[in-house]
Amino acid sequence: MEAEKYLIFSVDGHTFSVNFKYVKQIVPASEPERIPDFPDYVPGTVKFEDKYIPVIDLTRRFQYDLGGVRSRDCFIVTNNMEHQVALLVNNIYGFSEVMPEQIQPAVELNEQACARFLVGEFTDEDGRECRIIDPEKVVKLGDENIFDTNEE
Repeated sequence: MEAEKYLIFSVDGHTFSVNFKYVKQIVPASEPERIPDFPDYVPGTVKFEDKYIPVIDLTRRFQYDLGGVRSRDCFIVTNNMEHQVALLVNNIYGFSEVMPEQIQPAVELNEQACARFLVGEFTDEDGRECRIIDPEKVVKLGDENIFDTNEE
């Protein structure tokens, strides 16, 4: 089996990663245009390649703090998903090549207390514990219909 690349980033001081196959582009964050009736973890939309895409603030989504755009934040624009989104993160560390056997399963206690956004964990070359998120799972079930915002 071959190693896969994972983009490593931080959200409120916590280290996460996403498989590089989901990453279309990384761009500096800007203030999203607010949209009424979106969930609190979706502060609005941004224009990317002539389309409006929803922003998911991972700080709010993971219930760490109030979130919001800070000076060093950036968007990870997703690829290969049903709904393209911009994930708002605090810092990009780089990427790591990880062999499948290095990935541990995500921690789950039971159906009510599980890490539903995570697909696994690994330790990178710098000793950081990296939790792997599934960008498709960051969109809550039942919320998918609000992300059809592709008007120009």
